[in-house]
Amino acid sequence: MNVEALLDDVLGKKVADELELVAIRSREELTRFTGCQIHQNVAAVDTTVHIRAWADGKTGVATTNDLTAEGLARAARDAAEIARAQTRPAGYAPPDPRPVEEAAAWDEATWEASPAERAALVARAVQGAAALGFNASGSLATGGGEVWVRTTRGIDVHHRTSSVRFVTVIVGKSGGSGYAEFSGIRLSEFVPEEAAERALAKARQSEVRRALEPGEYTVVLEEPAVATLLGMLSSMGFSARALLEKRSFLDGKFGQKLVSDLVTVYDDGLHPQTTVMPFDFEGMPKQRVYFFRAGVAEGVVHDTRTAALLNTTSTGHALPPPAVGWSPMPTHVVMEPGTTPDDELVSGVKRGLLVTRFHYARTVDPMRGVMTMMTRDGTFLIEEGRVREAVEDMRITESGLRALSLVEAVGREQRLITHGEGFGAYLVPKVRIAKFAFTGRTERM
Repeated sequence: MNVEALLDDVLGKKVADELELVAIRSREELTRFTGCQIHQNVAAVDTTVHIRAWADGKTGVATTNDLTAEGLARAARDAAEIARAQTRPAGYAPPDPRPVEEAAAWDEATWEASPAERAALVARAVQGAAALGFNASGSLATGGGEVWVRTTRGIDVHHRTSSVRFVTVIVGKSGGSGYAEFSGIRLSEFVPEEAAERALAKARQSEVRRALEPGEYTVVLEEPAVATLLGMLSSMGFSARALLEKRSFLDGKFGQKLVSDLVTVYDDGLHPQTTVMPFDFEGMPKQRVYFFRAGVAEGVVHDTRTAALLNTTSTGHALPPPAVGWSPMPTHVVMEPGTTPDDELVSGVKRGLLVTRFHYARTVDPMRGVMTMMTRDGTFLIEEGRVREAVEDMRITESGLRALSLVEAVGREQRLITHGEGFGAYLVPKVRIAKFAFTGRTERM
């Protein structure tokens, strides 16, 4: 199928003042396993076209996966009719073309990986758990995506990427559990034993757990936990939309030191260690945007709309049209590594907790960056610089800003975290935080 020719045909029909076409081709083939056995293989391949029409300064969007010439023409006419039916202008205009840097993120072998290849890798991943009679569950996904953005103003960009995502939770005989994941663009770089062993070690260590009283503890957060912490802050305050809606903790704080000078966090779709994406869903080039640089609040991400409203330029962070209610949003968050080896992050703790990951994270107070969440799949007591024993999972109610202001050490290795999801990524190190508020216990059923 010649997607480019189909898009060109729609652009040539002149059904509105301006047209903006976003075609997204996705391919995901997924092998699920539980009880150390594969129980499901699923595959989904689809190409969807979002058409935004502009008429008299107003916009309308129609979406279709009918990729015939007739189907696309009908969607374009629908978008134009929706635009004309609006009661007020959009308040911004479609962007003009800007240079976009090419970025390699494609591996044919990963895109074409077979169920048999995934099955062989899963067999290696579950071998250790099976030998102990533990239950390894999770999934291994391969595939990727392609994006085309074409407009009547001359934007014409295309990018394709391959992806591999592996997640596993290993549960022991007495309810101990451990989590690990791997994300990348090349299946050849995935070593299933390495990821599985991290989860298996936590499951073995947490077979016996004791309850710990809530309170403030020094914590060492592993990469999945750091990713969730930054993800919650991203949704609350790293977007220009949050500024416009007066709900960002960064509002009026730019140029101020808000967090530890050990903390530098930015969004960069061109970082070679993340899931590279050189432009957004308006065809604008992605720019590196610093949220905190050496602890100082610096910026937020923009799409064309927020840039127009705040008299600046897009940073290349528009989401696809169906997600416009959340746009713009960071999608490639990076926390700069520090200089502390992983073992020294723990050895520097007199009494505290090692946290593998969080789940069920929710916003409490966006203006202070307060969130609530629970630990999961590996929470351990640290005493005198050593991991001593597993503890029952606990609930957190904490300000992400306060937590980052109390960072006292940052690991020197980064890991790519996607939580197994297909959109967005976090490239983060482990961190040690002097005080972290645990407000309750999670009871085992």
